[in-house]
Amino acid sequence: MSKEVEYCPHCQAKMVEYRHTFNKGLANGLYELYASGGGPISLRDLKISRTEWTNFQKLRYWELASRTRTEGEWVLTNLGRDFIFTKTAIQKWVWTYRGSTVRFDGDTVYFNDIHDPVFETKQDYVANSQARGYR
Repeated sequence: MSKEVEYCPHCQAKMVEYRHTFNKGLANGLYELYASGGGPISLRDLKISRTEWTNFQKLRYWELASRTRTEGEWVLTNLGRDFIFTKTAIQKWVWTYRGSTVRFDGDTVYFNDIHDPVFETKQDYVANSQARGYR
């Protein structure tokens, strides 16, 4: 049973809310933004796949990253940094209407629930663990 789509009586635009899931691709894009120094940086300069590039803008719905005034550049927000370092959790789903966040839904998740960091050396692992408050 599908829900009937409503249209604006003035402009005939669809009146639809969309649900977005925080997933591994978004987590990887966020991590690459962090690994690049947190920005400002163009998406062209991040090591992300085409799919991650296409969906990167969804990070703003959770306020984890934001656009700068320079076209195509992004910065990591304080909330995004806290999320990566497991100081805060986010809800797994966000609902949007015409590009704006309407509400959050679902279980809360931590960054490590979704993103498995890859460490090149044991020193990288130790440094990352200490930064997250692990001993």
